Amino acid sequence: MDASNHSPRLKGTGSEPDRDSGVEDPAWRGACPLSPPAKGRRNWWAWARGPAGVPADGLRLRRWFVSFLLWLGLLTVVALASFARYEHGTPAAQDVWLMCIALFYLSLCCAFFPAPTAWIVMLLASGEVGLIQSVPLRALVVAGACAFATAMANLNEYHLITFILRYGRVARLRRTHAYQVAARWFETAPFMVIAVIAVLPIPVDVVRWLAIVDRYSRWRFFLAYLLGRSGRYGLLAASAVWLELRWWEIVLIQVALVLLAGLKILRTFLRNRGRTPAPAKSTAVVPESP
Repeated sequence: MDASNHSPRLKGTGSEPDRDSGVEDPAWRGACPLSPPAKGRRNWWAWARGPAGVPADGLRLRRWFVSFLLWLGLLTVVALASFARYEHGTPAAQDVWLMCIALFYLSLCCAFFPAPTAWIVMLLASGEVGLIQSVPLRALVVAGACAFATAMANLNEYHLITFILRYGRVARLRRTHAYQVAARWFETAPFMVIAVIAVLPIPVDVVRWLAIVDRYSRWRFFLAYLLGRSGRYGLLAASAVWLELRWWEIVLIQVALVLLAGLKILRTFLRNRGRTPAPAKSTAVVPESP
């Protein structure tokens, strides 16, 4: 009898078993392939909906990725249409065009594309661009729209990391010192912790990863980031408006924030480098002297 027919597999899936048995969380396994339909198939809608079964972590990644691409496609179409109207003599269409470009950019800014975000928020709210004549309304619209785009980027990161963790080593992340420290904060008030770190100008990635590994509700995750980034972008937009910042001043502020983030990364690197792992106990058998 062919031994391959008796290879252990996860129930209800065709994926291979976890080779680190007893270490990994099996709930992260069982992901469905994201490859497109086979050549000649035209049922893309059925492919986009994904299989009927629900994965162990409860996330239908294929549906989300298709929805996210549709969101980016919508921004692209509106931007192109607005630019065409602007070329035909509609000055107000320029505001829509610039906003769509900014939202597209912010929708991509996450741990996988760590581009700076403060500069574009402040520039849109400043008098250098002047999207809306009413100053308070301009700051409110810029902060709300940019916060929504950033929350979309973090929600996409949520699904991307979930996809990676389905095939990665969750236990290795859980054993890190930063994860264990953040876990004690996160257990007290997860929604508030995520909202607070979303306000901070320096990214705290480990809290986001903690929420994802612990399978915190993705919609609460989205709302917490939307709330926190609305406050952060509101402060940035208000400072750009009422301080009447010029473009070069906005660039200097962004450079300072990037340097602060770089110092944080450098400090973490040096701290981890300074830690010497405990020597492994030798299991070799020493022969007795004759």
